Amino acid sequence: MKLVRFDGGKTGLMVELPSGPHVLDVIGSLGALAPDDPISQGVLNGILKDNGKWSALIEHWPLARVGLRRLSLLALADPKGERLVIRSADEARIADPAEDPNAIVAIDITVSNRTRLDPTGREAMAHQFSVASPAVDDRVVALDAYKTTKS
Repeated sequence: MKLVRFDGGKTGLMVELPSGPHVLDVIGSLGALAPDDPISQGVLNGILKDNGKWSALIEHWPLARVGLRRLSLLALADPKGERLVIRSADEARIADPAEDPNAIVAIDITVSNRTRLDPTGREAMAHQFSVASPAVDDRVVALDAYKTTKS
């Protein structure tokens, strides 16, 4: 997942569409997410509004990546979605490191392949609301394991 600064400090998410690389305006596209999605809406908006700092994004990465992943999936599924703000990489004024050699203009974050993100959140909810089975040890006897004879 590659994030870039563009248009004077906005945060953009690079997405590779069939027509080439594009920049998705993260804050501008938050309306494409469910309005009652506190993780995606609240966390990303809180971190990145007003040209937020990369350090806050990294600090809250476990929550921020969920929303960013959802945005990238929406962009790949329907790049012309009415609530998505996407421009080709050529049209977006991506920050130039030569202008400020001390600024970080792009950050590329690699997520482990072992972690499979579920954009619907169903797996997380199922895990959260599942009833854990009690621990079974040698002191617990399953009564249905023994047959009884009727007399």
